[in-house]
Amino acid sequence: MKTSPFTIGRRFALGFAFLLIFAALLGGFAAWEMFTATRGANILSVAVAPQAEVTSGLAQVSTQLQRAVRTYSLTGDADELAASRKALADVQVALAAARKLGDAQSSLAALRESVGTAEKAIGTYARQVDATVANMESLAAIRSGLDTSAGAFVKALEAYLHKQNKSLSDEIAAATPPEKLEERRRKIEIANEIYDEANQVRITTFRSQALRQPELLDATKTLFAEIEVARVKTVALTHQAEDLRDLETVGKSLEAYKAGIDALVANYAEARTTAVTRLAAVTKFDTIVADLLARSIARTVEYANGSASSLGAASTLVLSGLVGMSVIGIVVAFFIIRGVNIALTKTAESLSQGALQVAAASGQVSSSSQSLAEGASEQAASLEEISSSVEELASMTKRNADSAQSGKTASGQARTAAEAGASEMEHMQKAMDAIQQSSNDISKIIKTIDEIAFQTNILALNAAVEAARAGEAGAGFAVVADEVRSLAQRSAVAAKETADKIDDATARSAQGVEISGRVAAGLQQILAKAREVDQLVSEIATASNEQSEGIGQINMAISQMDKVTQSNAASAEETASAAEELNAQSEELRTTSQELAALVGAKTGESGGHVEVRKNSGPRRATVLKKVTT
Repeated sequence: MKTSPFTIGRRFALGFAFLLIFAALLGGFAAWEMFTATRGANILSVAVAPQAEVTSGLAQVSTQLQRAVRTYSLTGDADELAASRKALADVQVALAAARKLGDAQSSLAALRESVGTAEKAIGTYARQVDATVANMESLAAIRSGLDTSAGAFVKALEAYLHKQNKSLSDEIAAATPPEKLEERRRKIEIANEIYDEANQVRITTFRSQALRQPELLDATKTLFAEIEVARVKTVALTHQAEDLRDLETVGKSLEAYKAGIDALVANYAEARTTAVTRLAAVTKFDTIVADLLARSIARTVEYANGSASSLGAASTLVLSGLVGMSVIGIVVAFFIIRGVNIALTKTAESLSQGALQVAAASGQVSSSSQSLAEGASEQAASLEEISSSVEELASMTKRNADSAQSGKTASGQARTAAEAGASEMEHMQKAMDAIQQSSNDISKIIKTIDEIAFQTNILALNAAVEAARAGEAGAGFAVVADEVRSLAQRSAVAAKETADKIDDATARSAQGVEISGRVAAGLQQILAKAREVDQLVSEIATASNEQSEGIGQINMAISQMDKVTQSNAASAEETASAAEELNAQSEELRTTSQELAALVGAKTGESGGHVEVRKNSGPRRATVLKKVTT
């Protein structure tokens, strides 16, 4: 057969070279599209997205600034003023960041122009904030002046009323003519009217400030005119120099309060003008920021769509190229595999024949080795059963010996306890006899006390009789004799009660002595039986120990026989395993040759060269018995 000049290596090299050239062209086009998408994403990340972030930050700090300034303009809270100053500084920082970004990125020309306009707008807003601060400080001064004027007015008018009321009381007490009293009453009435109208002025002023409606202060003009008319009337009716000074103070306070209201109206007008200018500036700033943010979003969408388009084109190109490479690869692989199969078919047939011969020889060796291993394993299993039975018998004998030894120990302990109980019972019986003797002695003492009480009673009776004979001279002695007699009677009663209790205790002691005697006799019988049991258990324990030693010697002999048998079984099994491993290796070699033949597409006869190997169904390993220690 003629040999082809194209070896397997050359064929694979030419195929892979063609595929690599095609893949390089495809990768170049895909890389260009991805470079376009990357460039758009880069512009998006370094310019457009930071612009959106900066403008979003400007919008956020602008909102915080406007909230703080509005709150300060309504409340005059110093904390809100500090917050507005901080927010204004944050706006300046954000504008500086936006300008820095615009200068760094040439594609953000619109950002640079908008930042300049926004800086002018925020500068105007900052000046209007300063004007608002000045307006709030002026408002605080106006309110302080109004409070001072109101305080002076109230103080002077109350002093005037107090004097007029006191004078009226004095005149009524002095029976002043009615026309004089009427004049005093008229002054008090007009002064109260002035007080009420002044309160109305203050209420209107407070309401105007609370509602931020300066037009409500127009109503105070009429009230001021009415108050002045009433004050002039009061001055015409007043003659005291001190009262006239109070009314003059009232007039000056009203003039000062009226001037404060005019200043308050002017302050409100100035605040409204400042608020309109401030709102226009911040509205312009917010419009610039909103336009920048909208432009950033539009450019983000534009670059994202461009990147998506480039990536889509790259994906389409790569998929088309993969399909083309797959088709080319299939064609190239077909011709390469066809040539390789022809060269490998002959090699596979040679390997298959050699594997069949090795399998036949190894099968015979494995069958003989397994038969030998089966016999050795059966013998080891039988010896294992005998050894297990002897081990179980030795274990039972050992447990019996241990139980007998434990019974001997318990029997000795019971005997010792019985002897100790009998000894303690003897001591208790002696103690009970001593208690009974003590009870008898106490009974004799009580009888002696009873006799003494009886004799004392008789002596007291005789003393009473002799005292009765002595008449008045023995009256005191009679009393003593009576007390002695009473004491003797109580002693007799107590002695009798004690004697009864002692008799009862004596009876119980006698009963206890009798019971302890019976218990002592029972304990003596228990002690005798315990000694007999102790002797029998000792004999059982000695016999069990001797039996356990004999079975232990038998177990040692069987263990030695088992070791020899297991060694033989292990050797036979290792031989069978080696033969079986050889058979398995030959089978694997034959299988490999068949797979190689199948790989190249050649047909080989599998049934003709197969050798069946008989498997061992018996026990493969002899169990090693554990040595029993007796």
